[in-house]
Amino acid sequence: MTPSIGLSKWFGFIDEEYLRGFVRDGGSAIKFAVPLDDAFRAEIFDGLSGLATQAGYSVVKIAAAETKIHLMDEIFFRTAEQVPWQTLSRRFIAKLAADEGYEWTEDGDGPLCARLAAKSRVDPQMLLLDLKKAIGNKVLKEPALSRDFRVAMTQLCIAELSGGQDGLTAVKILTDWLTGHNRAVSAVKPYHIFRKINRSTARFFFESMVRWTRLTAHPGIVVLLDAQRLMLARKPQDPGLFYSKAAVLDAYELLRQFIDGADNLEGFFMVVVPDFDFLEDPNRGIGAYEALKFRVFDEIHDRNLANPMASLGRITAAS
Repeated sequence: MTPSIGLSKWFGFIDEEYLRGFVRDGGSAIKFAVPLDDAFRAEIFDGLSGLATQAGYSVVKIAAAETKIHLMDEIFFRTAEQVPWQTLSRRFIAKLAADEGYEWTEDGDGPLCARLAAKSRVDPQMLLLDLKKAIGNKVLKEPALSRDFRVAMTQLCIAELSGGQDGLTAVKILTDWLTGHNRAVSAVKPYHIFRKINRSTARFFFESMVRWTRLTAHPGIVVLLDAQRLMLARKPQDPGLFYSKAAVLDAYELLRQFIDGADNLEGFFMVVVPDFDFLEDPNRGIGAYEALKFRVFDEIHDRNLANPMASLGRITAAS
């Protein structure tokens, strides 16, 4: 049997080598953490969330019981719901203001541009024009972001800067579209956005979202994915989602795509937490989808020592 690794030891390695090292420097990684005892399953999520938050990441929690994790657009929408879009816009504006030589302030009432102008003792319209031009240069022309995503971020930054009722309306419409609360592209056409977020386009939006967090001075995004629900062979009595065998395989294919597309993600760390049956169940476990299994199973391993850098870790409570 492949050796396991203690939870505290694994946490220490993830924190030092990934969260404060490789991922912070722009890398990305997808890990599978299989608890050998469900008694400490919650500790995995709580511990990882705490470590990622302390390291400055935007932390996203997704449960297969609540989100259709075999659909990329659903993964994007659930992630986008947990991203603080207005906070990111404000952080980006603060960075631009400093680059343009303006003083920053969060104090006072009224539009942000008026408060910054008062703090810097300049004309508000001049400051607004300068920062709008900077937003256009730094966001609208950013080639690392997909076209419709960078248009949305440009509009969010301008709305945050300008304030007022028009600004509030723009923020509401754009965030509803980004989070899937209103999927009609007609709602965002007035902002020069013409493409839907669906299964075909969601991956490009997801990659752009991760890059945007880094442009706003975050080290990146950490996604904690609870995949335990995939192992249920019969529909349960609770209201949570049930996955058919085909949906399970689709979920594995989506995870395989995340692994193969890791080079397109900057500052991204995903930890998938299934249950023990993921290793053993021939019908719903990883063995049912070899394209994923061959990417995460360590065919060569030490008999006694677990490799902390392995894509798949068997986690025990012992340290």
